Amino acid sequence: MKKEKLSNLKSAVFTDTLKDIGKSLSTNLVRTSKTKKQLLVYPAELNPFSSALSQIRLNEHENSTLSAFLEKAIVAKTIDELSKVIDEVLDSGIRINAHNEDGFSFSNVAVLKMHYSQFTESKQEDIIKKLALNGANFDEAGDNLGDENIIEICRKVQREVEPQIHTRLTKLREVAENAAAVGSVENVEIDSKNFYIKFSHNSKVNVVTVIEGAKRLGFSNGNLELGINIIQVGKGKVEIKTGKNGERNYSDVSDNSSFTITFSSSLGELHVIVYQDKKNYNQVKVEVEDQEMWNKLQTIGEVVGQGCLFGDMPVKTAIERGSFVRRCLEII
Repeated sequence: MKKEKLSNLKSAVFTDTLKDIGKSLSTNLVRTSKTKKQLLVYPAELNPFSSALSQIRLNEHENSTLSAFLEKAIVAKTIDELSKVIDEVLDSGIRINAHNEDGFSFSNVAVLKMHYSQFTESKQEDIIKKLALNGANFDEAGDNLGDENIIEICRKVQREVEPQIHTRLTKLREVAENAAAVGSVENVEIDSKNFYIKFSHNSKVNVVTVIEGAKRLGFSNGNLELGINIIQVGKGKVEIKTGKNGERNYSDVSDNSSFTITFSSSLGELHVIVYQDKKNYNQVKVEVEDQEMWNKLQTIGEVVGQGCLFGDMPVKTAIERGSFVRRCLEII
């Protein structure tokens, strides 16, 4: 009898927790729908590149999309409904460990749902394993759980999938090592179809090799609007999304950092420098290192940088404009 009362008490606590999350998300969804055409501005101290992949802030479109997915997970009445929501999330490419502006990640909320009695232990394990294989971090959910059984299932599943996750990370590291003409790989991370790779200071990296190698491993193949890839060299980070036609789309750089992108041409290598505009926080500057070479290439009508974009723009357009809008200030 005591066990039954305790179980009912736990169910009540978790129901209230999910209701609170649901109310918070509903408010957030109403707010974001009203501000759909506005910019979500991040001040300098909240720069989205403040830490590694799981800590990079979502832009407004990603935030509202994640909130919608969280709401679907919260209202799911059966394990099959929740499983379908998880498949939709994983197919979208959005990060499952990233937090929306209310502080909730998908992996956290999905595990909170596991407390309900209709989710049997075996099915709980299936759901948790599906998330774990895509890099879900359950530590935060564990902090909010009082259910030792679910916590133990999470630990058990993490131990089981560790070899597979290690294999994915090892293969991604090999891709990165093959792409480094100079320097070394210091760290790799994954979150669903997204990756983060850190190279040593002054490394020279063949980004094409990284992106194509990552694609072969199953990264960057979801809804390309939602997936991101981060390459860090020393302290500087550059974000590269995959365009609708498979282009490499440079969409942001971290504060006070500068990267040189090299393109082949009939006149030799053309170096294009991208860096955050210190006078305009919202912009990434795009400049050619050799203006004379660029002018000659334009005279002969040679297209440079095919398969590459800067802020969703062709290379020529971005160079002529001189800058593009940072991803963290994306206009939806």
